[in-house]
Amino acid sequence: MSFAQTIKSKKGHLIAIMPYEEVYFKSLIRMYDTYKPLGSVQGLPPLDEHKRHQWVQDIISNGINFLALYEDVVVGHTSLFSMPANWAEYFIFIHQDFQRQGIGTAISLYVIDWAKRENLSTIWLTVERKNYIAISLYRKLGFKRIGSTGDSWDMILTLSQ
Repeated sequence: MSFAQTIKSKKGHLIAIMPYEEVYFKSLIRMYDTYKPLGSVQGLPPLDEHKRHQWVQDIISNGINFLALYEDVVVGHTSLFSMPANWAEYFIFIHQDFQRQGIGTAISLYVIDWAKRENLSTIWLTVERKNYIAISLYRKLGFKRIGSTGDSWDMILTLSQ
């Protein structure tokens, strides 16, 4: 089932949140090509253009993807990657021009709702411990820290018991 919702960002922009559609691939590539700073989130998005474009294609091919659009331009992207035991790994990027506007929260809630409807039990993610904005978002959404690996935290959100 494909559905979209529209939210108003803190700057008053109307943002459409929806499942990924191939028609937005070039806009998604453009979002990552203009993301600053490249390589800033656990080495992502990749610095090299060819590697970055391949990385985006791999994400689209291997994950369940969702977009945040402003005037038909991709400004946010999330993915869920299937893991054993009805878990999924979560991944999110919001373009720097649209961060701190409530879009990350809105698209994350959208994905969590989707995951619940798909009967997933747990969403897992890893986040750099210095990424305070992301950690604050994840905690607000109900994620709990379950451990550390190097400079990153492992966090989970339990959707069902």
